[in-house]
Amino acid sequence: METKKWYAAIDVHSCGQPLRIITGGLRPLAGSTMRDKAVFFQRHEDDVRKLLMSEPRGHYAMTGAIVTAPVTPEARFGLLFLNQQGLASVSGHGIIAAVTAWTATGQIAPSDAAAGILIDCPSGTVQVVAEVEGDEVRSVSFRNVPSYVHTERLPVTIQGREIRVDVAFSGEFYAVVDIGEFGATSLEPHQLREWAGMIHSEAESQLELQHPQLDWISGIHGVFFYQRDEPDRLSFRSACIFAGEQLDRSPGGAGVCAHLAVLSSRGRLEPGQQAVYQGISGVQVIGSIARDSLLAGNKTIIPQLTGTAHVLGFMNFVLDPDDPLPDGFVLN
Repeated sequence: METKKWYAAIDVHSCGQPLRIITGGLRPLAGSTMRDKAVFFQRHEDDVRKLLMSEPRGHYAMTGAIVTAPVTPEARFGLLFLNQQGLASVSGHGIIAAVTAWTATGQIAPSDAAAGILIDCPSGTVQVVAEVEGDEVRSVSFRNVPSYVHTERLPVTIQGREIRVDVAFSGEFYAVVDIGEFGATSLEPHQLREWAGMIHSEAESQLELQHPQLDWISGIHGVFFYQRDEPDRLSFRSACIFAGEQLDRSPGGAGVCAHLAVLSSRGRLEPGQQAVYQGISGVQVIGSIARDSLLAGNKTIIPQLTGTAHVLGFMNFVLDPDDPLPDGFVLN
């Protein structure tokens, strides 16, 4: 068999959400910023994203990451995040999974992971610390970019019902929704996808969303749904629909950070307090506020998220020149 292309990858899951880290077969990504590297990838290598994220090599839930050279002096490396629509500016589960895999394969010494490293992302540089037992990573915590509430309690009409939606930034813009607004008592994936599409359209029709400094980050990336789980503590069941109709199997990464910004703005979460989130896979993450911050003169928070990840396997992929599906396909 002749092969046209060859790619290597490490498959990982973080709290149930799959991530494929592409480790071989790509050319070096040019650019002096992570945004430049993302644009270079989109222009020259996006066929690789389609090939490895889509069926038959991937599936609709698949996400990906690419480890790049750093673009700031202090960072250990950079990360780009892939999904079925294109690239994201940040991915919480992607950061947790990449640090776990990179430590497990010896790319990061366990002592360095435990001491903490910096990672360059398109949305900014994040601080990451791993809890290490021997040579094993037990959990990973990362401090996200400055996050804030853009709009509180935006009224939108969904299926004849007026609900209230918060819109917050946490590396991407998210609509944050209590499913109690719908009178619902459980997180049903099919229903969440339907609601998310309508919320996305309604909210964007009313708001002009653009980051004050990173003007290429605009529009709603995801809709984060939550349900209070225990009345006497900050415990939630959660699910996030992102990049169109992809359903996050984890409790959410950047989506959780957006909700932390909402909780902070309402005075329900102070620095040092913890909020627990359980996703549809049943696995939990812990969110907190590391500290307050400022962005363009406005108050923000630095959210911290702690979660787990596990390496699934080491993959090799080829593209047969006679393959009729070089871009793959996606069935939802």
